Amino acid sequence: MKPDSPQNRFTAYRFAILLAVFLLQLLTTPLFEGSMTAGYAADIFFYLILAAAAFSIRKSRFFKLAIVLGTISIACEIIGYLSGGIIIILILTDCVASTYLILVTLLIATNVARKRNIDLDTVMGGLCVYILIGIFWTSIFINLELFHPGSFNFGVHGQHPNILSIYSLLMYYSFVTLMTIGFGDVVPISSIAQTLTILEGLIGQFYLIFFMASLVGLYIQKRQNKDSL
Repeated sequence: MKPDSPQNRFTAYRFAILLAVFLLQLLTTPLFEGSMTAGYAADIFFYLILAAAAFSIRKSRFFKLAIVLGTISIACEIIGYLSGGIIIILILTDCVASTYLILVTLLIATNVARKRNIDLDTVMGGLCVYILIGIFWTSIFINLELFHPGSFNFGVHGQHPNILSIYSLLMYYSFVTLMTIGFGDVVPISSIAQTLTILEGLIGQFYLIFFMASLVGLYIQKRQNKDSL
């Protein structure tokens, strides 16, 4: 295979592609807010995230396991639609998706941590892990609210939002917590919800301070060494 072949170039920017899919979902989903189209759009982008994440770890020995879990997750999603949104099926879907996400997150984090040649795509891989942590915690929060309604108070968003709104609000809440912004419009009520919120905030801060700071530092050092030659 030629070094400059399209496949090699595609591989060289695998984490950039994954990050682009994340950002595309973030920017386009609000355009369909309040309609059923939002749910379908979110699912389509979620499938793209599954595919992009699987592509980024295709050289791992756990790649086949990731594909199986991703396929099961999609199958559960389809069954959920056909069943009319039965709670137990939604919980099962989120559990499978959570397992897939934690597997992919750990594999990407391991891949990034082991790389000796730190380039821009490696830094983007670190950012992908950060975003995946937020998505993983979203699925945990959603399962908690579905299994134990009232675990969160949605305040100004209404006391009894529909399923679609719950998914959207808890994703927003997860990333607000991960970045320790804390607007206070969504509040954890149950002890489990509060504990999980604290854990996500701690993980997010430790990840940025110890992992991303080191990664960016190594990248800057490499660029400076390259410029000094």
